[in-house]
Amino acid sequence: MENLILIKFEILVFFLSLFYSLYYIWEKIYLTFYNIKNLIKPDKKILEEKQKKLKKIIEENKNNSTKKKKKIKKLSVEQKKKIKELIKRVEINITKWYFDTAKALLIEWLAIDKYNLDLNLWLANLYEKQKNYKKAEIIYKDLLEHLEEKSIILKKLWYNLAIQWNFKESLIYFKEYYEKNKNDLEVIEALADLLYELKDYKKALNFIKKFLRENPRNTEKMKMKAYCFEVLWQTKEALETYNKILELQPYNSQIQEKVKHLEWLE
Repeated sequence: MENLILIKFEILVFFLSLFYSLYYIWEKIYLTFYNIKNLIKPDKKILEEKQKKLKKIIEENKNNSTKKKKKIKKLSVEQKKKIKELIKRVEINITKWYFDTAKALLIEWLAIDKYNLDLNLWLANLYEKQKNYKKAEIIYKDLLEHLEEKSIILKKLWYNLAIQWNFKESLIYFKEYYEKNKNDLEVIEALADLLYELKDYKKALNFIKKFLRENPRNTEKMKMKAYCFEVLWQTKEALETYNKILELQPYNSQIQEKVKHLEWLE
């Protein structure tokens, strides 16, 4: 009798488990079908809600940008003259290493004109002289958000980040600056160095070549070029580049060894 009850109980458990499994599978199939259906032909209500949210975000961004613009004041002619005089005083104090005095002068005027480019750049420069690169970085990023003239700020920022060994973030601003200043040899060299440092040898090689067009006898960049060829298994090009270095530095023993090694591989 007890065995019969146990068997009945086991049969009941089995059917309950089976029913749950079938229900779970059906639910998954239904949800998958529903999601695919919404991707192909989205529900109108869902679309309307998404559009409303998107409009709200756009409006908020517009309001924020207008608020930011309102913060930037227009200075009178007299105030501009005073700022020029102030910058001269700041320069004098910095050359005398009176950093605290220079900082106090800048902060005093920044309370009047918060987003003045010259004043902010001098303050950032002051922080960099004190090796407080993080504070300078904050100033540059704040200026990027509020000022239309970005080139000089981008240039300062990517240099600042590179000093902090923050190469990946620095590269973002390098590229943004390069898109607007493709003939700037300084940024071409910096991008070559940065990509080389990040071991992105294929991209680094492009900028090294651009730099060497204007500076064909720069042996440091020629060594970088040859090494990039080596890493990319372009042995013939690497050998040619090392031989060109030997024409300029015939007694360079390291390059001589490189040439012997690559000739053996050839």
